Amino acid sequence: MQRNPRILLIATTLTAGPTLAVPTQVTHINTPQCDDLFIPTNVDEIGDFIEFPPDEALAHFDLGFTADTSCPVLDQTFIPNQLVEIRNLTGKAWPEVWYVADPETTITNFDGEANAIGLAPVHEAFKIDAVGDNRPLVFESMTPDGVWEIGESWRFILQDYINTLGLPADAISSIGVGGASSAPATGIIDSSGSIIAVPEPASAALLALGALGLRRRRNPS
Repeated sequence: MQRNPRILLIATTLTAGPTLAVPTQVTHINTPQCDDLFIPTNVDEIGDFIEFPPDEALAHFDLGFTADTSCPVLDQTFIPNQLVEIRNLTGKAWPEVWYVADPETTITNFDGEANAIGLAPVHEAFKIDAVGDNRPLVFESMTPDGVWEIGESWRFILQDYINTLGLPADAISSIGVGGASSAPATGIIDSSGSIIAVPEPASAALLALGALGLRRRRNPS
């Protein structure tokens, strides 16, 4: 029987390694400050490639102060805005991405508040995009479509960023969102905030197909 090379390629890609992502659950409220906020309960947290598994890994860079603003009506001119870059190392595309501040961080370009499930949603959060009144996303290295593609770098603004521990704006290292954030096991710098996201439906379907294939091989009928 001749095998379809396209199916073989997909199967090889899906079964090259196990899916390592750990589901994350968050709660949120829509205040709103700049735009409305909605975050689904089930998301993935994405963070420093040293601390997080490969399918939840990113590279991050603090690009320093920026004169750009995200939500002008709330921008405090006497507090500098910070520019952060994140690079997608997960192997998946993400059409919806949010930033959630840690307890020690304050920003003014937030759409609402969020936290880990079971905790009060009291930490500033916003969707990283370039639409509406709050437009933190200022650069996409690939197609400017609001989808964080595989290998793509995004740059976004943390408006009026203050961290009481003196952590840089790009400190996205500890596992756990908001009040559940804990010091990284690897001993690298603690977090000032978290990146959470939901994958493209196609990416999620392919990952589910791969997991189904793994189960069938382990339990042949």
